[in-house]
Amino acid sequence: MNVEDRELRVLAYASSDVGLVRQGNEDSYLAGSTVFAVADGMGGHVAGEVASATALTPLEQLDGGSFDSSAAADEALVTALESANRQVVEKAAADPRYRGMGTTLTAVLVREDRVHVAHVGDSRAYLLRDGEPISQLTTDHTLVERLVRDGRLSREEAARHPKRNVITRAIGHEPEVQVDRLPPLILQPGDQVLLCSDGLTGQVEDERISAILERTEDGERAVAELINAANAAGGPDNITVVLLRIVGSEPGAPDDAHLMRIRTRDEHGEGDWARDFGRLADTQGVDRPSARRTAAPSRSRRILAGLLATLVLIAVIVGGGWFVLSRAFFVSGYEGRVAVYNGLNSELLSVPLYRLLPNEISTVAVSDFPEFRQEEIRAGLNAGTLSEARRIVEQLALEAEDRAEATPTEQPTPNRRQQRQQRQQQQRRDEPQPTPRARP
Repeated sequence: MNVEDRELRVLAYASSDVGLVRQGNEDSYLAGSTVFAVADGMGGHVAGEVASATALTPLEQLDGGSFDSSAAADEALVTALESANRQVVEKAAADPRYRGMGTTLTAVLVREDRVHVAHVGDSRAYLLRDGEPISQLTTDHTLVERLVRDGRLSREEAARHPKRNVITRAIGHEPEVQVDRLPPLILQPGDQVLLCSDGLTGQVEDERISAILERTEDGERAVAELINAANAAGGPDNITVVLLRIVGSEPGAPDDAHLMRIRTRDEHGEGDWARDFGRLADTQGVDRPSARRTAAPSRSRRILAGLLATLVLIAVIVGGGWFVLSRAFFVSGYEGRVAVYNGLNSELLSVPLYRLLPNEISTVAVSDFPEFRQEEIRAGLNAGTLSEARRIVEQLALEAEDRAEATPTEQPTPNRRQQRQQRQQQQRRDEPQPTPRARP
């Protein structure tokens, strides 16, 4: 194995601003020694602050830890986000003031020459590399992002959609949370990794963010300019930015930034997926001469790999379809009512990979929910077990009841009116009738 040791440094800069409209700042951030994160709280001024600060506690405990492998570091980061979710849920359950609070959470852990990314919500992580266009590493857990992926909205329509801030996944909203994780990204000198809340991305386009980062050499000034740009666009939300800049081993790092030295290794034959296949590096357009010299064979290998992957997928579906089907569930709509499905919430060659469970069709109407919630239900709410799917249906029933109680001025439905009329008629029949008097 050929190994060449060299040293990189991580310069970290961070700041948070209340914006021009909000009275308080519900955002929190962590700029530690190896762990960095942004959390955007929700649930009201006090509750939002508590949720975002609470979510950072497990990450603070993780900061500075050492790990034997990339897999161990990756698992530790995801576990920290899962722990953050439990802590926010428990705190909300223990104090009525915090009921319904939640937070986004986007975090990175730097180990050796790799950065691990874990994510829940719509705060984002970006990579800027080698002068290429900035790349969003995370996927927003929002209603409009789901509609874009389903082909029902364009990116331009999503940017103007009135429900663009509706989050479909957050820390603290459910007892268990699904955490997105990325394969470790191999860092290079000159890389910039940006974490930020939607107070920035909701007001400043990616191209503008990229331009500010590229032209501003001083890290603190770059962070300040990003926040100023969001405020110049109206500043309707809190704005939080954490910026990591990867530099070589040359001396002269600024004294006002957090500095961390990391050891990197040029290794061959270790089987590292991110290095061998150049994930993210290829998609970011990194110019690698060796890749150009072997373009034709690489294309052939990709085509062959695609064909093999398709055959494997078909074999899995044909040979183990029932196994997968029996262990996956989701909740969606059926003839206007909330129902449970068994299987995968997707199709293969227009063939559904799921089936309706006839005994799990509830009496809860999809129309009982606001429009954005109806969209979420129709898109499907995933569950790991049948019991979990039933709990989702029960929760939806409670939401529908709460919504009905919160709107007492609504006109009763025809069925309720009929029931009331029947009760009134029955009362009249039950009342004693006056005895008729005889004529004199």
